[in-house]
Amino acid sequence: MFSKKIYCIALVFFAFLLKAQNAPIQISFSKNEIKNYEAVLNQEKSFEKDTVALKNFLKPLYQNKNYSVFYEALLANGYSNFYNAVNKKSDFHYQQSIKKAVLLKEQSIEIWTQLNYVSYLYYYRDFIKMTPLLLKVIDKIEKLPAEKIILPAESFKKIGWIMQTLGDYKEAAYYLDLAQKNAPKKSIEYASITNAIGANYLHTSDLKKAEYYFLQTAKLSQEIQNKVRYAKALGDLALVKQKQGDFKSAISLVKKDISISKAEKSYQNTMYASILLAELYLDDNDFTKADQALKEAENIVYSKTYFEKSELQIIQLKLRILQHQNKADEELILRRRMLVLEDSLKNKDGDMAINKVNWMIQKEKFQQNINRTNEQYKNEISIKNVYAVIIILALSLLIFLIFNFKKHLKNRQIEYSEKVFSLKTEKIKNEQKLSEANENLDAHAAHLKEKNNQIKSLRSEINQIKNSSHSDSEKENLNILLESHLMTEENWKIFKKEFQKVHPEFHRLLEEDFPELTDSNKRILLLQKLNFNNTEISELLGITPDAVKKSKQRLKKKLGDKFNILFEHISSKIS
Repeated sequence: MFSKKIYCIALVFFAFLLKAQNAPIQISFSKNEIKNYEAVLNQEKSFEKDTVALKNFLKPLYQNKNYSVFYEALLANGYSNFYNAVNKKSDFHYQQSIKKAVLLKEQSIEIWTQLNYVSYLYYYRDFIKMTPLLLKVIDKIEKLPAEKIILPAESFKKIGWIMQTLGDYKEAAYYLDLAQKNAPKKSIEYASITNAIGANYLHTSDLKKAEYYFLQTAKLSQEIQNKVRYAKALGDLALVKQKQGDFKSAISLVKKDISISKAEKSYQNTMYASILLAELYLDDNDFTKADQALKEAENIVYSKTYFEKSELQIIQLKLRILQHQNKADEELILRRRMLVLEDSLKNKDGDMAINKVNWMIQKEKFQQNINRTNEQYKNEISIKNVYAVIIILALSLLIFLIFNFKKHLKNRQIEYSEKVFSLKTEKIKNEQKLSEANENLDAHAAHLKEKNNQIKSLRSEINQIKNSSHSDSEKENLNILLESHLMTEENWKIFKKEFQKVHPEFHRLLEEDFPELTDSNKRILLLQKLNFNNTEISELLGITPDAVKKSKQRLKKKLGDKFNILFEHISSKIS
């Protein structure tokens, strides 16, 4: 009874696990779209040969217009796992994902879909077909900041790996460095990138740095409990020891690599490690063990069509063994197979293919440099044209301003001429009035009052144009006109004659009792007698009001007590 209960519980638990494994993919809806895409892609898993389960798993993506592009891409990856080779179904869905990405007009998705297809072609060693698309990805990804790239660490790592395989170690180092900067420190991704950086240094014969990065990979792999990555790091450390001539240490490391890889069922890594072990045994002149290691590798090589390059390596190593054993017949058979492989690889995974790819890359880079130079030249021409237009507009504006200024100046000149003419006319009229009123002091005084108003008007005009654009000669003309309004010697004589007629007693008083008075004093006193104030006197005499005040103060000091007597007469109505 109890065993039945246990069985039922186990059955329910198994069913729950099975349901959880077959649960459809989840779509996130946060504000950060890049993170949403990454959340979907991080749920990708292998369904081996069960494509129906794969489609059910991806169904939510198919039903969402914005995510159907990922449905096509992940379905293509699933068919790749199913066929374990380049196949038409995968090719079709990869192309569909790229087309949909272009329609979405999102650069980040477009880059990811193209790089996903590049990874597929790289995995199955179709370098010639891969390269044009890879170059497009590189051109686009360089223009985007990391935060706008989907899975930036993985994307940069893939490009770094590919460039390393193609022998462009400088470019590989650049992208692997970017990958490392964008990967979480304690992660499988970081360990993988660190290992790739070590491999890059190994290819450039910097053994010290290569060993450092492989040791860092091994340490991190143990910390995160990734046994396969740890095994690969041991194999890479064996390569360093091989180059250093320490075959014993290298063999020991590779054996550990193979042991872990077999236990973890990492057949591809087991194959690579077995080939390396055979090579190390040959370097150490142990041909029997080398042959045994190659047989281990052969079992895996013949299971996959895309391992042709590894098969070629095995044949080359076996030929070394046969040459030592003097087995000419077997050697001939292997050489025939080697020619077939070399012919097959020349356009895929061989040295000829890699050289052709490198030529394509260099050609594309050269073309990109030409395009950049042309673009720069066009930009410079555009900038020069803009500057030319600005200069022309500036010159046109300057000419307009000069023309407008001259027109304004001409109008001001006309206004000025009319004003001067009007003032001169007024002066002539006043002079005529003065001539007609010679025998009448009251008329003369009224004329002086009017003249005083004209002097004020002239002074106001002069002040207005002091800082204006009028010429000095125009200002001088106004000053001359102003001076002509002031009391001249001739006007003074006429005024004095009329004054004597009206105020004979006052005039006699000045001449007899105040002989010390100057002609200037008399002019001020006579005008004051006619009730002109200090300002009006100053305007007529062409001096300042302060000068009039100071003249009176000096006169008071000179006359003493007589000053008060004098001003009593001025204030009185005595003529």
